[in-house]
Amino acid sequence: MTTSTPRKYLSKDEQTVVVRLIKKMIGLGRYTSEIKTAIAAEYGFSRHSVTRYVNRARREMREFVEQDVDLHRVESYYFYRSVFDNPDSTQHERLRARERIDKIMGIELPNQFHQNKKFNKSLEEIQNMSNEELDHHYEKLIKQHS
Repeated sequence: MTTSTPRKYLSKDEQTVVVRLIKKMIGLGRYTSEIKTAIAAEYGFSRHSVTRYVNRARREMREFVEQDVDLHRVESYYFYRSVFDNPDSTQHERLRARERIDKIMGIELPNQFHQNKKFNKSLEEIQNMSNEELDHHYEKLIKQHS
């Protein structure tokens, strides 16, 4: 007669931690056998039990990659918004987050500046304008685009 060890049950939070750990190990390129051995040793599972967690981790990773583009866009927006709003973020991190938000929202400025055909002044002409001339020209451009 063989005695079996009692089955170990994890809470939902503990299961989530195990699955995240497995995802990280998969992301690091670990072999399934390495993952099974490490998780079994850490949590006292049989290698067979770990297989269920490995399958769940792979399924969740696949679902994330295959998710709807709009859902991904929304999640990205909220992530970058959290970086932008975080008082501990550096100016560089905030600027980068703002650039990513602009790109997600489709309001990113083009890489090249295209002159308005109705107002075709060179940079030198603009620099040589008086403040009054520049103000007048600015008002003219605003009216054209309203």
